[in-house]
Parts: sequence; structure tokens; C-alpha cells
Amino acid sequence: MTSQGLKVEEIRMRPPMSQSCQHYPECAGCDRLHISYEKQLQHKQEGVEKRFVGFQELEIRPIIKSPKEQMYRHKVQLPFGHRKIGKKTVLTLGLHNKENVYIIDQKECRIQDADLTTVAAAIRHWARTENVIPYNEKNGSGLLRHIVLRKANASQEILVGIVTNATEIPGRKKLADRLHSYIQQFLCNEKSKAEVVGILQNVNQRNTKVVLGEKETTWYGRHFVKEKIGDLDFQIGLSTFFQVNPFQIKNLYDLVLQELPSDSNVVDAYCGIGTISLYVASKSKKVVGLEENSNSIRSAVGAAKANGIVNVAFTKGKVLRTLQAALNEKSDVVILDPPREGLDPETKKILLNSKIHKILYVSCNPETLLRDAVALTKVFKYTKMTPVDLFPHTSHLESVSVFTR
Repeated sequence: MTSQGLKVEEIRMRPPMSQSCQHYPECAGCDRLHISYEKQLQHKQEGVEKRFVGFQELEIRPIIKSPKEQMYRHKVQLPFGHRKIGKKTVLTLGLHNKENVYIIDQKECRIQDADLTTVAAAIRHWARTENVIPYNEKNGSGLLRHIVLRKANASQEILVGIVTNATEIPGRKKLADRLHSYIQQFLCNEKSKAEVVGILQNVNQRNTKVVLGEKETTWYGRHFVKEKIGDLDFQIGLSTFFQVNPFQIKNLYDLVLQELPSDSNVVDAYCGIGTISLYVASKSKKVVGLEENSNSIRSAVGAAKANGIVNVAFTKGKVLRTLQAALNEKSDVVILDPPREGLDPETKKILLNSKIHKILYVSCNPETLLRDAVALTKVFKYTKMTPVDLFPHTSHLESVSVFTR
């Protein structure tokens, strides 16, 4: 028994490593675990070559494989739910099944970091032991909606987010203390070197599929983890956009850096917290990052200051409203890293009417990239694309494309 009165076997949730997963293929988290990784890479390469065959001048480079094939995800979002087992209704925590009918009670995962699986198990145990009620989407009752977990690869720090359906929670201090204790105990039993540096309550009372709400309260520690890309330091919060596979970030950004002419004036559209902006700053004359999220802009400015980078500036606002003014300042290169929806028509129009020499397009969606490439090649030449596998065992694919005049 432990100091919490729990049997060690109840705490030890992490299974031995194998190629299989007890939840596959029922779970919607991945869909290619049954295929060897080399075959997955081959399929993705062939898929890209087939999709983009119509671009005569395009060189499609060999796909860059992930340095880590399993347990690479360092961000996890899991919903709470409940299922009837016999005569009992039991709280569950995991991903939806493929048909999106129920939530699988996740016991293992081959693509998310093992420490985060352990933390999720601790949170499930806490919720069941303390009888904290899960949120019910149908009638809006219950408290626990989601967990959001982040782990920094460089520092091994973990940030825990508990998304709730209410601001005030009776006995919150005791619940928070117990939660921290359970998490520490579970990690200790796994002999983990990771450290939980913050536990946050995020309040989301809206009837929405969006996970995070606007209000956050700190239950323990601080609201960020410390991460690095190369020699650059960043602070990552619950809602920060940051690539989920930290083992591939440098490979992805190096592709952008290699294609950037020295001493260029650069516009980094959809810059988030400025990761690409700061990464390419040493090779650039000036970088202007464009981002509509206020929190991301504050983080970007803070990161530039913390890293001693002075040739980068950030502008708040939607790209379609800020891009034209940024391009008027004698810009040479535009870096694009849009969401899955890709570029809106007005942004493409601005790019086509500009005098820039080069576009470096970081895409997470081959379909919208294809659509945007068709539009951009009215003026630009589509010369190179390098696929980057950030998401092994899934159909998702990142890439870096080069468009020149």
C-alpha cells in the first residue's frame, strides 16, 4: 500500500511497450498502427506525389521521417464521459471511438507521451475517488469536461489543465491538493523524471465542441512549461499553439531556414508565439510576425525579449487585414503557416498582387495546400515540396513548399 492507501498495481497503469494497443482500431486517435512505419512513409510519399502530379516544375523531396515513431505527442486533450457497465455508471476518460458514440476509457496509447498517459490515469483515479461528476453534453450537467496535458521535451515539465463546466467548485482546495498528490504518486511509481509544474482550472460553460474556455485559475504552480527549439527558449501554456511532436520541430524549421535567402526582409504570417519568426531571425535582416491571438502576441514579444532578439516585430490582427501593410515595407519573403483551412481568397489575392520574391508555405493539410497552390501558381512557380511526418500512425502530414517568381 502507498501513503494514499492505494495498491501499487492500481497506480501502475503504463503497459509494456509493444507494436499493438488494446484500444486499436476502436479508438479514433490513430488509424495506421497495423502498418509498419516504413510502409506508412511510403504510402504518404506516394499519396503526395499522386496528388500534386499536375505541377510540372515541382520537385517533391523524400519524406522526412519522425525521429521518434511512438509516444511522440507532447500535447493531449481527452474528454471525460460515462458508460454503463452492468448496473453501474462509471466515469471514463479517453478519446472517442471511431463512430464518435462513446468515450473509450484509455489505458494506454502508442502515440502520446508515456508520462502524459500516466498523468491521465492519475486524474481518472482522482475523479472516481473524489466522486467528481463528468459533464453531460445532452443536458449540460456535471463538472468535468476535458483534460489538457502538455509536456516540454527540453525541461521534462508537465502542465495539467482541468476543463470544468463551472467556476466555483465546493472544496476546491482539498480537491486540488488531492489531485496533485495522486499525480505525483502515479509518476513516482513509474519512476518518471517528469515534474508537474502547474495545475490549472479552465472554465468552459459554453455549449460547444471547443475544448478550452477563456477563464483560467491556477490551482498549483505556474501556467506554463519551459521548452526549447534549438537554442531558443519558449514558454508554452495550455492554449499555446506549438507543434505536438517536439522531435520533428527543428527538422521542419530547418527546411524553412535553408530556403531563406540571407539578409531578407521576412513576413511570418500566422506566427503564433513567434517560433518560426525567432528561429529565422539570425539569417534575416528583419522579421515581422502577424498573429490575431492577443495571448500569442504577448508570448511572442516576451520570447523575443527573453532570447535577446531585436530584429523581430509582431503585429496583432487577422492576416488578411495586416498582410498588405507588412508587405509594403520592402518585404522579400513571406512565410505562411496557416491552420488546416489554408489561405482565404483575400490573402491569396494580396500575395498575387505583391512584389515578393519567394513564399515558404508550411502546411498541415495537403488538400488545402493543393487548392492554394493552384491559385498561387497564377503568378509564382511551385518549385519544391518536402513532406515531413510529424504524426506517425495517422494519415496527417506536414510539408514545406517553396514558391518563387
